[in-house]
Amino acid sequence: MELIELPVPTATAGAVVIKVLGAMIAPFVRGIHDGSIAVYNLHLPLVPNPSNIGRVHSVGPDAVRLKEGDLIYFDPLIRGRDDSSVFIIQGHHGGQGPAGKKLMQGEWRDGSLQKYQKVPLECCHLLDENRLLKQLGYHPAELQEITIQAMCVAALIEGADLKAGDTVIIGPTTGTFGGTACEIALLLGAQVVALGRDTKKLESLAQHLGNTDRFKYVVMTGDVQKDTAAIKGATLRGEGAEVFNDWAPGILQDSPYWTAAFLALKPRGRVVLSGAPSGNVSIPYALAMHHCLSINGQAMCSPQTIDQTIRLVEAGTLKLGRKSGAEIAIYPLDRYHEAEENAVQNGGFRNYTYVTPNVE
Repeated sequence: MELIELPVPTATAGAVVIKVLGAMIAPFVRGIHDGSIAVYNLHLPLVPNPSNIGRVHSVGPDAVRLKEGDLIYFDPLIRGRDDSSVFIIQGHHGGQGPAGKKLMQGEWRDGSLQKYQKVPLECCHLLDENRLLKQLGYHPAELQEITIQAMCVAALIEGADLKAGDTVIIGPTTGTFGGTACEIALLLGAQVVALGRDTKKLESLAQHLGNTDRFKYVVMTGDVQKDTAAIKGATLRGEGAEVFNDWAPGILQDSPYWTAAFLALKPRGRVVLSGAPSGNVSIPYALAMHHCLSINGQAMCSPQTIDQTIRLVEAGTLKLGRKSGAEIAIYPLDRYHEAEENAVQNGGFRNYTYVTPNVE
């Protein structure tokens, strides 16, 4: 990736131009940009990277709330205004089919690794700058973690309809999203069974989450019968779980813990797919039918969920960045390749890399 000079965009009707203050670099970003994770379907060249924290530079003539200077969170999920079934993730996911390609190639092509970005007005969420930056002391880039938190809130509330007292199986859990989903599930009052292969990482996750009795983990062996028994054994009364939230990464073809977790569900259990594998999974047909199990995909999140997540952060209930014990690395835009390497080598639960195209 190379740096080039771009003109500052113009805020037309329905648009906002933001001065980008912080963009998170995901651990899997290299695979997206080189095309090895094909599910993201990007059409290069473009300015990459999705959501960001920014300051409003200018607004279109139809804006009624946002104004120049406001601090905002930008949600990169963009839907066709005349067909909401068509979506892209600006600078990150090229959508599907001719309609998705057309939406991506138009106004909302370029992502957050630039100083000034043009975005849809409806994707900007106003932040309480005094509360977040002055009272709570966050660096603007740290607020970018709202993206991860909101996606996990969406998976568990929108996708799984998780209730306090439910038991949820989450896996894999040693990456960025799976570990955060465990944190959110505990915050919502659930019992959590975390799945992974690395004992040390699972122990570290338990410590980060406060070693609560509501959190159990299972070291997976690959033996479906043994793993299913271990998962059930970690649930209340050994009865199984109400929910399985899968976070298999895009570098895989399928979900590594799918069958064992699926078999550990209670009747009327719910499965939520939140990962990004490009292959397929097999479903035990008779079991799914007889136990009335449901499978739901959850991509990104609604504006309401983002606002709910922001309220939790502004209240201080949900802590981000250094306040949560996270390791933070921040790089200027001209050191992007260093930032990418750091994200690839060190990224995971509570280890975040940011690029700051503009510094205040």
